[in-house]
Amino acid sequence: MRTRAVRKGFAFALALGLAAVSLPLRADDFLFYEVGARAAALGGAFTARADDVTAIFYNPAGLAFLKGLRLKTNLAIGKRTNNIYLPEYDVNFGSNPREYLQNIFLSWQPVKGISLGLGYFSPYNFDSLWASPYWTGDEISKAAKMRSYNLRTALSIEVLKGLAVGVALDVVSTSVHWEHSLLFEPGNVTLPEETKVSCRHLLSGHGLGFTASALWKVLPAVQVGARYQKSVAVKLTGQNEFTFDMEAAQNYIPGPDGYVSVGFLLGLFYVPQHVTGKLTLPQELACGVALTPIPRLSLYLDVQWDKWSEFGPWQFSSVNTDENLAPGFNSTYREFYGISPNYGTQGVDLMLRDSVKFKSGAEYRVGRWFALRAGFARNKSSIKAADRGPLYPDLDYNVYTFGGGYEGPMYDEDNVIGQLSLDLFVRYGSAAKAPSMLSGMEAIYGAKRWTVGAGLGFGF
Repeated sequence: MRTRAVRKGFAFALALGLAAVSLPLRADDFLFYEVGARAAALGGAFTARADDVTAIFYNPAGLAFLKGLRLKTNLAIGKRTNNIYLPEYDVNFGSNPREYLQNIFLSWQPVKGISLGLGYFSPYNFDSLWASPYWTGDEISKAAKMRSYNLRTALSIEVLKGLAVGVALDVVSTSVHWEHSLLFEPGNVTLPEETKVSCRHLLSGHGLGFTASALWKVLPAVQVGARYQKSVAVKLTGQNEFTFDMEAAQNYIPGPDGYVSVGFLLGLFYVPQHVTGKLTLPQELACGVALTPIPRLSLYLDVQWDKWSEFGPWQFSSVNTDENLAPGFNSTYREFYGISPNYGTQGVDLMLRDSVKFKSGAEYRVGRWFALRAGFARNKSSIKAADRGPLYPDLDYNVYTFGGGYEGPMYDEDNVIGQLSLDLFVRYGSAAKAPSMLSGMEAIYGAKRWTVGAGLGFGF
């Protein structure tokens, strides 16, 4: 009976985890959400607690104190409203992507004080979409998305009683989507109407990362923890594709040998390209403290620093040189129209800076197995006002979190067969309006967002 129940529990957990992993992911900011439901309810302050299997992300050293076999999956659903107000035109634009965030973690302790862990999660993501046909920032960005997935293997050892260290290796997979407009403007011929070409970049790549951490149970009521994460350089490869406005493409203009359609000319000029790029996911340092001043109450505080200044430019280049971008648009066309293909390198000056996050949380135990949680986090923007634009309009956020959970025995009839944990949370973030002095795109940005989610775990 016990064996059958254990198998059912694992089958259910694995099914839930695989279903979560298969969902699409759409996040908005690199670091808004938390990968663990319990940590999410605590404002993300989990570096010094790290007492469930999501420690694989927050502090791998915490695995050394987790006995047996553990499995947990987390799912979050949310939405962000991002607004841009352009004073010059007295008009508002909005970006409202939804998000589905999920992960799965597994740990095993074969020998007391030594644990192995495996996790699949997505720590860095953003998504912006400006869908209005009247959007004026289309030459900077109409849509932008970055998704990063980590497959992490971890090892944790309790080197002294109450003191553990952990190391982890990551295989990082990153994908990038960027769509914007290019203005087609021949120098020697006037077009019947303004003609823009939609340019879409689709790239992906891989990198390797390393994390080291420590967790020290100083006293029964005091724990401290730290995590260091090395930066990860990801080389990207992919395609640059072009689409044209059909109405504008039907116009005719003079050509070297008579009149030609604009669509024909665009097809010669804009040729799909193989492109490359490089992004660096940041070096990260997090430190935290956990206090239990009275038996039922625990308090948590984290400080996290991210070196976004090494992220690099949002820039993608064709593997062909400018002279070979469009062989069909030969010297005769170039001389006649007074224009040469010049889209070999495209990008935006995404000047990120290092940022700091402050996270705090409190947990109150209601009885033996139930807990109530709340938290607050302050996320500082990684972009100066002079550089803020529609590609990645990062703002200062205040994040308010609430939640609760159950952690206790799991029964088969009258027998305890393992441990079950169920965590629920709600997160709400608000950003004060902030100006942007970006040349040609002076605006006022504002944002708010919410996320709800749950975590389900099993221990044997």
